[in-house]
Amino acid sequence: MHLVAGQSVFDLIPFLLAVLVLPLVSVYSGARLDRKPGASLVPRYGRTIARGVAVTLFLFLLWALMGRPLAALGLDMPVRRIGLIMLGVVALAALVLAAQVIFLERLAKPARIASLRAQIKEIKILPRTTRELIVFLVVAVMAGIWEELLFRGFLLWFLTPYVTIWGAVLLSTAVFALGHIYQGWKGLPRSGGLGLLFAVGYALSGSLWWLIALHALVDIFGGLAAWKVSQMPVAE
Repeated sequence: MHLVAGQSVFDLIPFLLAVLVLPLVSVYSGARLDRKPGASLVPRYGRTIARGVAVTLFLFLLWALMGRPLAALGLDMPVRRIGLIMLGVVALAALVLAAQVIFLERLAKPARIASLRAQIKEIKILPRTTRELIVFLVVAVMAGIWEELLFRGFLLWFLTPYVTIWGAVLLSTAVFALGHIYQGWKGLPRSGGLGLLFAVGYALSGSLWWLIALHALVDIFGGLAAWKVSQMPVAE
């Protein structure tokens, strides 16, 4: 690949990680989870956290060595007005999601609970025990950081010179979906749809802060809801 001005051969490392390594790891992880569906998820969470820390540190180190502004990675300072507005929207969304989790047992009918349990089983990595939940909350925050930095901040920056911003949106969405292939083929529309919304949001706002917060928020409350559903008694 002939790199454009401002890009380095070292940028191929996170690029290949995103488009090749992580999808392969995801396939392997999915197969492993299928073989041991009842096993504790804590070791898996630990590996995910370590991977997220490594990717985040590498991207920051790469940006520092290349002398690039963090705004090019989506970390604008001061935060743009649209980014501040969206952070406010995320805060309101947090209140709505918190209310849903708190009153989940009252709002969900038995049939709905059964459906939620099926979704939890399909996604495979949502917490079922209190110990898993505690570690998962760290995973959720870390995922909001490293996945947004890699799949939105970095990939859109890297791909846009070759395929335009909207081509980069589509390609990064496909890569993000493949990175979650451990959920199975049925999970691709779900992760792809979420990835598309996040990529469009970044393309329009140019700020990653609110997307990091939103991503972590979605994962946190998804984990809390899954844990709560797992604790509910099975209807006779």
